[in-house]
Amino acid sequence: MNLAFVRYFLAVVDSGSFTAAAERCHVTQPTLSAGIARLEHEMGAKLFDRGRRAALSSAGHRLLPHARTMLDTWQAARAESRSSRRPRMLRVAIGSTVPTAAAMQWMASAQRRAGIELGGVELEIAEGTAEAVAERWRRGRCDMALFAAREPATAPNSTSLWREPYVLAAATSHRVATRDHWSVADLADTAFVLRAGCEAHAEAERLFASHGVRPRAVLRSADEERCALAVLEGLGASLMPRSLLRPGLAAAAIREVELERRVVLAWREAADGELVAGFREAALAHPWPGRNGVR
Repeated sequence: MNLAFVRYFLAVVDSGSFTAAAERCHVTQPTLSAGIARLEHEMGAKLFDRGRRAALSSAGHRLLPHARTMLDTWQAARAESRSSRRPRMLRVAIGSTVPTAAAMQWMASAQRRAGIELGGVELEIAEGTAEAVAERWRRGRCDMALFAAREPATAPNSTSLWREPYVLAAATSHRVATRDHWSVADLADTAFVLRAGCEAHAEAERLFASHGVRPRAVLRSADEERCALAVLEGLGASLMPRSLLRPGLAAAAIREVELERRVVLAWREAADGELVAGFREAALAHPWPGRNGVR
């Protein structure tokens, strides 16, 4: 016996008409009527005395308690099955220099969608430097990884989400904000907030050194939020990816320092394919702050 037909039958009983029952079951009236007819065929008797209001026949009265028991039993079994089913788990590693708010928005929206389509998803999020996150992915210690890289994504199961330059960032009230371009020599006496966790940190220091300048550090920290706040308060300028700019900061270029990075999404083939695919599609469609159509 088709449970949908039983549901149609009970909807007619409870609503008093085929039209109202069809609306309750979110089907057309012909679909509901056909289902009732199939049920009557299986029972070998008419279940309703057709009229302005659908009144139960004697056979319908006999079926009614059994139909309610069937539906109640099914709903109880489904609820028990869903409550005992373990949610799917996805381990995601995020590089510390990836825009935090955008990364959290991506994961939250993808989790909500996966929860609706796949019946529950739990996230386990880890953070680290770009090198540490990439290594975690290579060793199979996470299912997906989002991190910055200086080179294009060429490894299997990886793709570049966007490409962006590093800019010289400073508070809008800072001296650096008065010009669009600076030379390394111009910045010799400028206080810098050095982002120690930046994947281009060592290369930037070498480029400055090659021009005889050693940046004067007012703060050296791997904490991206602390660095951003220091720059925002005007304590110093900082070299950072364009996507990390925020309101209150201005950006300028350094003529001798042309650095760029890519933000890479990588995943494990052995992970939950359906779940990973959903998060990957969400990442590709997400409005990342650094995305300008270039990967």
